[in-house]
Amino acid sequence: MTAVFLLGMGGCIAGIADRPEEIERTRIAGTWTGDDDARVELHADGRFEMSGIPRSAIVFSFSDPPPGDGKLSGSGTWQPAHAGDTVDEIILYVEVGGSFADVQVEALGVAESGEEPVLYFSTSPDEWYGFEIRKTHM
Repeated sequence: MTAVFLLGMGGCIAGIADRPEEIERTRIAGTWTGDDDARVELHADGRFEMSGIPRSAIVFSFSDPPPGDGKLSGSGTWQPAHAGDTVDEIILYVEVGGSFADVQVEALGVAESGEEPVLYFSTSPDEWYGFEIRKTHM
């Protein structure tokens, strides 16, 4: 099996912002939704499912992306990018299945951490920000 790694650039680019947004670790689990029925369910046990994610929301590296411009679905495990009570990035380890023929690693950055938190997929290796998903269920 070939492992394919792709990481969002959120929170990693110096000079974009003085300090990346961070969210409390305890607020990550739940349902996150975006435009056109995009959905990511981050479970407290470290598993996740996603569906309806636009093909353009994920940057594929070292692998041929799924054909077409449609929607992606998949599942796997997630974890905060670093230890601590707050995090600025969440790593998704996407397993083979759904729209994915290879193992993928994707990062969700934290765009907003207030009352209505927002995460995002990086939509381009040259951009730090991208497709948003908002917390809809605790």
